[in-house]
Amino acid sequence: MSIEIQELRYVYSPKTPFEKIALDDVTLTVEDGDFFGIIGHTGSGKSTLISHFNALTRVQHGRITVDGTDITPKKIDFKSLRSRVGMVFQYPEYQLFAETVAKDVEFGCRNIGIKDDECAERVKEAIELVGLDYEEIKDRSPFELSGGQKRRVALAGVLAMRPKILVLDEPTAGLDPRGKREILDLILKIRSSCPTTVMISHNMDEVAQYCNKIAVMSGGRLYGVFTPSELFSQKELLNSLSLGVPKVTSIAGALADRGFDIDRGIVKASELVEAISRAFGKEA
Repeated sequence: MSIEIQELRYVYSPKTPFEKIALDDVTLTVEDGDFFGIIGHTGSGKSTLISHFNALTRVQHGRITVDGTDITPKKIDFKSLRSRVGMVFQYPEYQLFAETVAKDVEFGCRNIGIKDDECAERVKEAIELVGLDYEEIKDRSPFELSGGQKRRVALAGVLAMRPKILVLDEPTAGLDPRGKREILDLILKIRSSCPTTVMISHNMDEVAQYCNKIAVMSGGRLYGVFTPSELFSQKELLNSLSLGVPKVTSIAGALADRGFDIDRGIVKASELVEAISRAFGKEA
């Protein structure tokens, strides 16, 4: 199992007037090969949860095992953990800082102790993996790049550490529709070398299209883990948490309300097209 979380509880500013429970008895498992989505409103505990995965936030109560290693003890190998769990924060392009793209991408490698020759090889590999021309871009300032290119460079910096698990906090935030599609397609491509992915998103269309499992959080608690079809067919649960549905699911539901034999839990456009063809064929 890639990540196993048992009864995780985290409190900000404990025993003070500002005490706030961020995570309350969260238990879940992310398995090898999952594209695991996490959804919920701002303040639901999503970012606090994923920050535990590479010990940016330390466990207060409960237990976490990552790639077979218990990371609950006070003394752990941070370099080893952070080389296995690659974290890409929201708006990662704002964290670029070096004078050239190559130096920015190599920063993580050097931090985990990778030697010069291998580090250079990893930098070239990572830059090309995110769809950029290494020779054309390596000596350029990252601040001269477009927004989409900057985000790719930031992602390359994480990939250069060759993580087994990739954790993404709102990877498409602030991008236009084309940019969102390109980043998500890129993430799918990366899964050949980093097959386990965890993604926070507020975009129901994205989690429905790309994730095989979705964790729903509210008020620091885990409501459950569902497949996309299971989740988006539960109108009462979604309404109680003020969560929307993918556009495809909304269309399917509207057609079902009008008497067509169409599954309300449809989440992919290709499935909807097939269902409409069958339904209209019967009607004809």
